[in-house]
Amino acid sequence: MAKRDSKKTLYLQVVEYIKNEILHNRLQPGDKLPTELELSKMFGVSRITSKRALDELAKANMIYRKKGQGSFVLPIKKGRIEESVPKVIAIVLPTDGTAGRRVEYVRGAMDYLDGKGYYLSVHTTYDDPAKEREYLVQLPQDGIKGIILYPSARANFDTLLTLYIKQYPIVLIDQKYESLPLSAVVSDNFDGAFQAVSHLIKLGHRRIAYVALVRLEDVSSVRERFLGYCKALRQHDIPFDRDVIRLPLSKYTQGDTKNKLKDVLSDLLNKGTTAIFAEHDYLAIMIAKELSNMGVSIPQDVSLVGFDNIEMLEHLEFQLTTIDQDFYQIGKTAAQLVLECIENGVYKSKEVVVPVKLIERDTTARRKAISEIVANFEE
Repeated sequence: MAKRDSKKTLYLQVVEYIKNEILHNRLQPGDKLPTELELSKMFGVSRITSKRALDELAKANMIYRKKGQGSFVLPIKKGRIEESVPKVIAIVLPTDGTAGRRVEYVRGAMDYLDGKGYYLSVHTTYDDPAKEREYLVQLPQDGIKGIILYPSARANFDTLLTLYIKQYPIVLIDQKYESLPLSAVVSDNFDGAFQAVSHLIKLGHRRIAYVALVRLEDVSSVRERFLGYCKALRQHDIPFDRDVIRLPLSKYTQGDTKNKLKDVLSDLLNKGTTAIFAEHDYLAIMIAKELSNMGVSIPQDVSLVGFDNIEMLEHLEFQLTTIDQDFYQIGKTAAQLVLECIENGVYKSKEVVVPVKLIERDTTARRKAISEIVANFEE
């Protein structure tokens, strides 16, 4: 098996190996290359990966492919070494591509790049800031032309600042940094929260809780959702009440979110809460399950709204009212901004806000009298 560099994208390892063999005359014009299957065995990669590597080399005019016969080395022409660098953009996500519809970021970016002669490589940090930093340092060194980044934490601000100073093409998705002028493509979190809370207010709710897992200063999307929540209250002349705000939820659950959630919800109900706006759908699902365990009915006793419209909602016993994000469009737009930067040779910071929409389902209803809710809860 050929020696592999675990830090490099798999198919790039195959590309660089063959390219070096050609440039150092170990492979001569007209020589036949190993087959896709042979390359997959040599490098311990899938056949799809080896095929992609050969396609890239053919695109760079270093080899040519004959149907039914194989791949063969072309003569090296002047200036072609620079042209042979693969056109690849990376997308770095905190979790695997299927979680929370994040695979749609990948689809959007890939569909756009496919038509522009670029490939997309996908990388996962598993919410590890050290892994994110490793990608941010290594990918540009590997010849990756640009990066679409879903930040997992603010821990790598210094690395991002370095990339910005170097004018390296990088675009953030889902979040933005006000203190760092990187391009970003985000959902309209402010308007989404405003729509959600306005919907609850129209149903007669006045004691509407806002619950989030993280601090406002840590994540821009959560901060904007909270501000949208506040605007909806203000526009409808409802006083802001800290008693029904749980930011972050971990502050009230002392690090054990699942087991202590009951105490938080009990306190909110005792304070007259009739509706809850959750930071995201995963949290809304946790809240719904705990309320059910407590004997509180949704939406008869308490209305509930989430945010994201994740695919998991299709498999639940209840149909959650939520805010739908256009993940596909975010991925596509981010790829477009990265490519503009690459082709223009100039980094111009842009922020694109993608519209969202309220999806009204079964977890919201007209407000029930508070006395009825408290009586049922105490029983």
